Amino acid sequence: MRILPALLLLPALSLAGEPGEHLLDWLVGCWMAPDGSAQEVWVADSDGGLSGFSVSIADNKVSFYETLTIRSGQDGTLVYTAHPSGQASTSFTATEIKENSALFVNSDHDYPQQIRYTRVTDSLQATISLLDGSRPVSFDKVACE
Repeated sequence: MRILPALLLLPALSLAGEPGEHLLDWLVGCWMAPDGSAQEVWVADSDGGLSGFSVSIADNKVSFYETLTIRSGQDGTLVYTAHPSGQASTSFTATEIKENSALFVNSDHDYPQQIRYTRVTDSLQATISLLDGSRPVSFDKVACE
């Protein structure tokens, strides 16, 4: 099941507004679970941040959704904020940014305490867990067609 059209794919922007220079430009795009049960979309904002959303479908109905942002904090550190449906917003601070992966941490949150994104070619994996890596749950996605 395709949830969104692929025209939401936009080039990433740096803080200076140049295409393809954002630290997380590899995250931009439309990603879906292989069985079509979930989709996550990230787009670049004109201010250099990223905005996204995630939606899960069960029995042809939205079972979960959240809006997401990644912005530079006051100290320049990247901050990932999740606004899940029916729950309070939570922010996670980037502790590791690599060429095709990022780790965001909030040790004060109950669960998850860390969120890791890893991209390998046309696939994206998001893994949530406790700070020590225990209780991991991974979400594997492929690029939308």
